[in-house]
Amino acid sequence: MDTTLPIGPAGLGIELGVDADVSDDGWLTRSLVVPPGLDGPDGILQGGFAAGVTVGVARAADRFGAPLTSVDARLHAPTPLGRHLAARVRPTETVARYDVELRDGELLLVSAEVELAGHDPSPRAYDLLELGTAPLPAASPQTAFPRCWVCGSAPEHPLAQRLHPRYVGDDAVSIPWVADDELGDARGTIDPVVVSAVLDCPTVWASIRHVHALGHTGALLAAYHLRVFHDAPVMEPLRTVGRLDAADGRKLRARGGLVDEDGVLYAVSSAFHLSVAEVPTLMPA
Repeated sequence: MDTTLPIGPAGLGIELGVDADVSDDGWLTRSLVVPPGLDGPDGILQGGFAAGVTVGVARAADRFGAPLTSVDARLHAPTPLGRHLAARVRPTETVARYDVELRDGELLLVSAEVELAGHDPSPRAYDLLELGTAPLPAASPQTAFPRCWVCGSAPEHPLAQRLHPRYVGDDAVSIPWVADDELGDARGTIDPVVVSAVLDCPTVWASIRHVHALGHTGALLAAYHLRVFHDAPVMEPLRTVGRLDAADGRKLRARGGLVDEDGVLYAVSSAFHLSVAEVPTLMPA
């Protein structure tokens, strides 16, 4: 009998324990292991993954099976890789919505509300759709997060994507992407955990000119909203795009989108980042 369930594509290696404890206040707690290789900063789970993992935790407790609507997440502390963590979930008073927490002992790493009520109608995010048809600029490999699973130039995970930034002006990026079959499900659609991951990094690179103007090297995800409108296909040409919306000192707000050249908007992200002078790292325990 299996003792763990995969979160996201099995090849990622994220495993959620089958056995669970239930607290008096309704939290269902399982063990969670996120393996090395899913870095953002070195040794730290990439921010979009940290938010997206909560979808899988909620899914394991859900009885209805509807597609992901949205996730709202706050990242309270860096999520270490290669550790046994605790994943907690309980239903809210609203049907198909769940509170989820990731913890390392008593330390709260991520808190989120996940809604599994089916896809929303597409919004009119014309500025993101325009980036889906912009002429593709040259790739600009970055050095601030070299091992990042999404955009790093020297990642360690076999499924890492190497989606290097491509700048459209000073505050936007448009990056071509074809998701391999290994990132999808039996229906040939990209897993939401992966969508969450790939829509984090473009919001950083859309903001990087402001980060550098502060004399800083990178930005860290502090809060993240992902909303899904359509299932995105594997092995089809897509783009991950990002646009800076506002910058106030170290506080950065940017949006990302998963789009295609035919004008389909599959998902959008809204990210709140904090610019940092140096990108932190975590050494394995």
